[in-house]
Amino acid sequence: MKHLLILISLSLSMQAFGQKDKKLSMSEVLENKKYYYSALNEYFMETYDKVLIKDDLKRLEDLLYFTGIELLEDYEPSLLQKYPTSSTRFILGRQALQKKNYKKALELFAMVHPDHRYYPEGKLLEAQVYDQQNNPKKRLESYEACQASATSHENSALSEKIKRYYRMVHEICLVNKARHHFKVEEYKESLEAYTKIPKKSYKWPYLLLEMAWVYYQMGDYNRTLGLLTTYKSPLLDTYFFPEAEYLAALSYFRLCLYEDSMTIVNQFYQVYRPRFQALEGVLRKNRKSNDYFYNLMFKPGDELKKHEKFVRSIIIRMKKQTRFSLDANAIYKINQEMRRINNNEKPVIKNMLLPHLAEVKENMTAKINYNAKTDVFQFLEQVPFLSSELFKLNLEIIARKKDLVYSNKKLIADRSRGDYSNVKRSKFEYFWTFQGAFWADELGDYSLGLKSNCQTVRQITEEKE
Repeated sequence: MKHLLILISLSLSMQAFGQKDKKLSMSEVLENKKYYYSALNEYFMETYDKVLIKDDLKRLEDLLYFTGIELLEDYEPSLLQKYPTSSTRFILGRQALQKKNYKKALELFAMVHPDHRYYPEGKLLEAQVYDQQNNPKKRLESYEACQASATSHENSALSEKIKRYYRMVHEICLVNKARHHFKVEEYKESLEAYTKIPKKSYKWPYLLLEMAWVYYQMGDYNRTLGLLTTYKSPLLDTYFFPEAEYLAALSYFRLCLYEDSMTIVNQFYQVYRPRFQALEGVLRKNRKSNDYFYNLMFKPGDELKKHEKFVRSIIIRMKKQTRFSLDANAIYKINQEMRRINNNEKPVIKNMLLPHLAEVKENMTAKINYNAKTDVFQFLEQVPFLSSELFKLNLEIIARKKDLVYSNKKLIADRSRGDYSNVKRSKFEYFWTFQGAFWADELGDYSLGLKSNCQTVRQITEEKE
């Protein structure tokens, strides 16, 4: 009965459109009018119980080219399994990965055609599967295949917009390759990969912290502190990471510059932690809201200024992410389609198409809201852990200071605060003297020149007369 009602609905719609060419299906009529989101849904209704041929699958890929594949998440996996295309296999593979069905995920990603536009991302997700399976060799191979494929797609792309997309995918795979090397303690190889990411990349500000950890593991604490100094630049004022404060305190600690380390610890406890706690209280009240965080993302600048600085920073950073841009662009295109239908079509067409589009928009809104909420709370949930680690660091510094007193020793501390000779630099790294100003071409290349203060000398005590 349901199938019959669908057919009657489509028949009435064809009459309402005044469509004379009965060889065209309803989805084709909608596609010709560039109502791609509506056409996609009609396509599924027309084909879900028929024997599919090659042309049917090509049409699906053509429609998804305009709508994007994220809308496939709204359909049941059992429906998508009837359509053996690279796009559906990519989505089903991603769903299998989320459900930790790693064997199925690998099978599906392997069926994404190498020429397909989502093949590079398929290799990226494939690497995530191998990461979960603790298979570093296969993980690295997948990252390298992702890089190579993204470069190939970029070179053959016809528009600058598509070229930028594959360049971004290439950078993401390169970053994950750098993380792979870090994970297996190949620090030089990790740095080599990180330094290939251009400073104009949207991911570059996030990578400064990751690179700082690499230098920390290599024992180059001056370079670690220099990279973290980059976040003080006005150009990066929206990029605040509590983890960067912890790493800076830890680096000073390794250099036995205990007062510097404790200054950062005290600042975190006196300034940052109370603000985070107040902020968390406000946001948790809206945790169950389906649109609070979505609205926060779309608030005008003046409205956003009313919120705590950390919220503004997080929101601004999220709006720069590719994921948000793609979702926001989808909502924009859905709104445009709804507006054109509302302005140009008869009531019977509006009544058929607009409710579905409103539901699609609602789902996209909920997705953006969920992703924004997840990012905000992941940021906030770092604070208790980092507070605990900084507290432990503070106790360790106090203990070491006590040990020095009890052993009648002190740290040497008879030198200047820094010297060029303490800066480690390869022949490919430039050298600038920092004069209190942040120049764009210097960002990310800073290094302090501090000497380790860990040498101790015996205290000289005066005898009482």
